[in-house]
Amino acid sequence: MKALILVFALFAVGCAGRAPELTQYLLRTDEANPVAEQAPATIGIGKLTVASYIDVPGLVLESSNGQVRAARHHQWAEPLRESLRSFLASEVSAASKRAIGTQRYRESDWKLRIDIHIDQLHGNADGNARLVAYWAVLDAGNLAVLSENGFSETEPLSGDGYDPLVRAEKELLRRLAVAVAGTLN
Repeated sequence: MKALILVFALFAVGCAGRAPELTQYLLRTDEANPVAEQAPATIGIGKLTVASYIDVPGLVLESSNGQVRAARHHQWAEPLRESLRSFLASEVSAASKRAIGTQRYRESDWKLRIDIHIDQLHGNADGNARLVAYWAVLDAGNLAVLSENGFSETEPLSGDGYDPLVRAEKELLRRLAVAVAGTLN
């Protein structure tokens, strides 16, 4: 009888000690954009940089005292820099109705180059997602800066958890893409 109780006790402890499952999120556009597939693109995303604290696999949260923490069990499925390049190219293309290139080997076809820096992309203690980004539009031929721009917005989360955070971050990135598209005229 003692052995049976010991087996049940060990089983209960083993079940209670399981680590949470890893959940990964893809940063993808919701709909296919036929304009983005046109070739060759005369506008492209050149340099795309991401602040080091968000250039990690885990989704990032900022506490009320300014500390940041990357989630261990809720992560981006791909390196953020790579998925941001693809996502923003597709969204800027949809907003501007122009093909936006992402492939460096086609850069010689570009007339305009967009360099982007993502400074903040995280959830905060107030229940919002925050995005701060900067971009420059350059003449691709001589790399002369035609305009420098900034974007800083928050989006309230629709609920608790990481799924609403990812949805809010995607919405902010869409709005950034619309702002970038507006500077291409």
